[in-house]
Amino acid sequence: MKIAFILANGVLSPSNGVISQALTWKLGLEQLGHEVILIDMWSKNNWSTFDIIHFYGFSAYMKDFILGLSKINPNIVVSPILDPNYSTKILKLYAQWGSKKLGLTNQYYAMSSIKDKVKLFFVRSEFENRYMLKGFGINKERCVIVPLSFNISAPSDNLEREPFCLHISLLTDERKNVKRLIQAAIKYKFKLILGGKLRNKEELQLLNSWIGDNDNIEYKGYLSKEEMISLYSRAKVFALPSTNEGVGIVALEAASLGCDIVVTELGGPKEYYSNMAKIINPYDIDDIGKAVRYFIDNHTYQPTLRKHIYSEYSLKSISEQLANAYKNIK
Repeated sequence: MKIAFILANGVLSPSNGVISQALTWKLGLEQLGHEVILIDMWSKNNWSTFDIIHFYGFSAYMKDFILGLSKINPNIVVSPILDPNYSTKILKLYAQWGSKKLGLTNQYYAMSSIKDKVKLFFVRSEFENRYMLKGFGINKERCVIVPLSFNISAPSDNLEREPFCLHISLLTDERKNVKRLIQAAIKYKFKLILGGKLRNKEELQLLNSWIGDNDNIEYKGYLSKEEMISLYSRAKVFALPSTNEGVGIVALEAASLGCDIVVTELGGPKEYYSNMAKIINPYDIDDIGKAVRYFIDNHTYQPTLRKHIYSEYSLKSISEQLANAYKNIK
């Protein structure tokens, strides 16, 4: 198959999760023998030559584009990558707010306006699936759950883990909940290593104000893939205490390399671990702290968890699911 990948939004961060998902799936599809083109809107694109046109994310911009594109090539699919922190009822209201006559729109109304022009919606979890069905009123036959895959090529058999908790994210993003994780580390006296991007001096100052003079907390800076793999392979536990999260690919990667996982009860991430992770209330510092200490104090779901991740979420397995869904489009 010849497949077009299109980003629905601009991207500011090199560690953007939407790009990560798209590039991982591109690699997997190419390994299966398919051709994947990353669309450049400055170039001349012969839309009719593609077997599938796959949008990642969604935006108000998509509305008119997809309405026009569907007349040239109807084989359009969308990965909305929806990470909501509100109810399905609120989403339904957003999706209904707009006016064709007045040209009023928002990204949710835009999605609702073109839903009948999209052959399939790819969602990453049952959580995301519920929002698509109830919020946008999409028929369940047109929503396909295709989980994310990890893309780590260096499996770890290291069971002698170092007693520290790892967290990697856009660290001062409020939804990543790093401040409470730091407070938990201070209160429950475990070593916490933080990695990830800070966008300016103000964010560095904010992070330092949270850490204070506590020497059990260390910020490593922005990490290369090699540095991430090294930390995944050594850490006893990876914590993802987000207040809203779609999947959290970093936690999935960490689990694939032998970390135990502390994960938020909110959103879709908990679905990936088959009851082999500590599920926490992200607003409760004690819940976070006790869960991390549980693993630091030598309880573990490994190596069973790693075997589960390799069985269910390998790049080959997920790419085959994606390709089969494409082929079944009518």
